[in-house]
Amino acid sequence: MSKVYDYIIVGSGVAGITIAKRLLEADPLTSILILEAGPEIPAKNRRFWWDYITLGKTPYDFTYDKPGQAPGNLGNINFISEGARVKAYGGSTMHWGAWALRFKPEDFQLYTNTGKGADWPISYDELEPYYNQAEEYLSVCGDDTENWAPRSKPYPMPAFQWTAADGVMIKAFRKLGIMPGKMPVARYRKCFTTGTCKYCPFGSRFSAQYVLDELRANKRYTNFEVRTSCVVTQVHTSGKNKVESIDVTDNRDKTQTEKYRLQAGRFIICSGAYETPKLLMKSKNEFWKNGIGNDHDHLGRYLISHSMLKVRGRFPTNKERWFQEYDFPTLMSRSYDTPADQDIGKVFLFKNRVLPNMDIAQLMIDGNTPEQIEAVLSGPMELELQAFMEEKGHFDNRLEIMDGEPDEFGLPLTKITFSRTPEEMVNTGIRLKQMEKVIEAMGYAIVYSKTEDPGGHHTTGTCRMGKTAADGVTDLHMKVFGTDNLYLCSNGVFPTGSAVNPTLTLTALSMRLADHLIANQKS
Repeated sequence: MSKVYDYIIVGSGVAGITIAKRLLEADPLTSILILEAGPEIPAKNRRFWWDYITLGKTPYDFTYDKPGQAPGNLGNINFISEGARVKAYGGSTMHWGAWALRFKPEDFQLYTNTGKGADWPISYDELEPYYNQAEEYLSVCGDDTENWAPRSKPYPMPAFQWTAADGVMIKAFRKLGIMPGKMPVARYRKCFTTGTCKYCPFGSRFSAQYVLDELRANKRYTNFEVRTSCVVTQVHTSGKNKVESIDVTDNRDKTQTEKYRLQAGRFIICSGAYETPKLLMKSKNEFWKNGIGNDHDHLGRYLISHSMLKVRGRFPTNKERWFQEYDFPTLMSRSYDTPADQDIGKVFLFKNRVLPNMDIAQLMIDGNTPEQIEAVLSGPMELELQAFMEEKGHFDNRLEIMDGEPDEFGLPLTKITFSRTPEEMVNTGIRLKQMEKVIEAMGYAIVYSKTEDPGGHHTTGTCRMGKTAADGVTDLHMKVFGTDNLYLCSNGVFPTGSAVNPTLTLTALSMRLADHLIANQKS
């Protein structure tokens, strides 16, 4: 008889590895199998880092969605998936910017406060202790004096200071009554450069890869296993409430594909907001006619992204010869991320991380003389204010499985329908006008003011938590309604997207789920 694992976890991103780590720390003999559809890509590799520095090429580029694999042109707004998610060992933490911000108390009560979107079945206060633990785990740096959200413990690391180029925008913020803040960043380990290079040769920026490596190397965890290039194609139940097994297509041997079925006591799907609902949609049977957890047609629906707003300004001279010092923003503000802003959509403001862009090395490579380089450095300068704007989940904004051959990893193709209402378009215009005032207060001429198409980087809502099966796919512990042993843990379970990046909240939820599982091991 084949082995029956205590847990099978599908997906090797921050959610899956955080759950596995916590379960193993509680009982080192717990049998856990992590299945990852993508390959293992070497981390902390200097050759890959130089390719990135010189060519702008990362070693995981090939795992991104290709054009046509996830078309998002079925609504009135184009939804972009290319470049949004890494399908590999470690998941999208391989390319994240390490921004680590908490949601705020009102984000958990959106429907109660506005009559729009949805409420969470848990409160901020319930998650707050896990936010503390997640910040410690990721080594988040931040400024304790800012108090953007209630916190019972200080940040584990001090904040990065503002750069010289931030100064003119900080003055404009204060002139307009906007509180300037310092970006919380997951520093993880000692940083040899800036800490968030998009491909780090030192391992200083947090990636789920490093945690997985350490778990696999720990000799106490004799029953822990990771299989990459293994696609889960179907979930099987032996009744309405009992998940019994999963089907796997194993592509590790490039010359021969192997297919088999695996069993476990509990199954946790951590495949992100795209693949998690798609897997359940595919898993139809006599008990679940429309896919597991889909009796109320919630799977893939209520898709939420972040609207990206941008206002760029230009000044005729750069006498101070400012340039962007880090590969991440140090200046941000949550002054428009408040309960009063929920109705039209909260906004998280931050300075563009790449401006002013003065690439002295490239100017030298291009053969410019010292005088020419000096003219560029002291010539016209551009700065840009950007923002993520909160969106509400709409039933008709959805992702579905698209007909056609699977992608190169064996995952089904995706089609996306996404639209903005006329009211939402008006509201983004209101926010852009507020941002334009900042650029004008700086004394800069506006180059452009625009809302970009949404994308898959921060997708939430596609298998959201609810108080009952009528309003969600999972309960407050992320267990699929109607099942006893199937859990979902990804951004997809978020009922709301807030205005800030989701990774810290997902990490906190993962820790909370692991504790729930540990407390109920025998149930």
